[in-house]
Amino acid sequence: MLESWLRLIYLRGISLEQKRLLVKRLGSPGSIFKTSSKQLRLLLESEATGSPCGKSRIQSLPDAVHLAIEQDIQQLEHYGAGFVSFTDPAYPQLLNHIDSSPLGLFYLGDSDLLSTQQIAIVGSRHATRSGIETAWDFAAKISSAGFTITSGMARGIDTSAHRGALDNAGSTIAVLATGIDRIYPSANKVLHQQISNKGLIVTEHPPGTPPRKHHFPQRNRIISGLSLGTLVVEAGLRSGSLITARLAAEQGRDVFAIPGSIHSAGSRGCHYLLRQGATLVESVDDIFMELNWGSSKLPLVTSTLESSVKVLDPNHQLIFDLIEFTPCSIDKLISLSGLTAEQVSSILIRLELQGLVSETAGGYQKLPGAAALSQP
Repeated sequence: MLESWLRLIYLRGISLEQKRLLVKRLGSPGSIFKTSSKQLRLLLESEATGSPCGKSRIQSLPDAVHLAIEQDIQQLEHYGAGFVSFTDPAYPQLLNHIDSSPLGLFYLGDSDLLSTQQIAIVGSRHATRSGIETAWDFAAKISSAGFTITSGMARGIDTSAHRGALDNAGSTIAVLATGIDRIYPSANKVLHQQISNKGLIVTEHPPGTPPRKHHFPQRNRIISGLSLGTLVVEAGLRSGSLITARLAAEQGRDVFAIPGSIHSAGSRGCHYLLRQGATLVESVDDIFMELNWGSSKLPLVTSTLESSVKVLDPNHQLIFDLIEFTPCSIDKLISLSGLTAEQVSSILIRLELQGLVSETAGGYQKLPGAAALSQP
């Protein structure tokens, strides 16, 4: 049966929707290859599939593809990976109800996570330290409430979201734009291993599929399609995260966005989504409220910043209180505090080592979990 599904995946000349239709009408992918091309075209023409059947030419599979299918099966067995088709009861029902739903998912890890309630967390690959900490913190708290965190294992926000779930014994799903055995980016080799051991990795592409530009927006429909809602933490106006958010809205799912500084290019994507009607999020409670999910008994999750020193000496507290969640230059801190440049520089180094502030292009800014140390 797996071989038949792989043959259908590799089949060219008809669309994904048409392939799904033929499976539904004929009962199995194997039956498609026992039916003549003429009969298949007549069947497609009798159905309103939305694709011009007159231009569809169902092509036979070349010998090279048959060899690739044999290699795919061997690779899946080697990695201990599996495949779930859209006709299988284990296939996630939320995903089955979107346009262009995949014929199936290749998976590595705990496939039971496909049936869990999921929230997607996505954002910029070039995230600020503040954005990375925010993604980690939200993922930790959301996963501790029983949701599975779904993302794309990209650099930046995606990576931090996966880690936030894993670091707090939560569950996470990584949706790849490559084959199950291709690690992209290569820097996430360890994360790929951790997710395959403690979570789940899925993709619609056969083993060995390299990263291709058009696969990433296609991947995004699966991320949003698996999830009840999509949270965008930090994104520019050209971020692929906006594609995921748009797809989530088209799929009838909730879209959440975290606002940022008006001076930050990394916040403009989120602000755009908010103007388009996304739910403004300041805490996980905003998400749970929108989803009608009770949060009164949520377990306490301590972020990496909240575990920092709780008491600062007067000069450290003075500088810390002058720094906001938007960048503040060292010259301004010296002017406002009345301290010497040497004192301010020394204090900033200590605050940064404690994980309370972060240096950016425009100066220094507070990190999300540091709010508790601010004086009223």
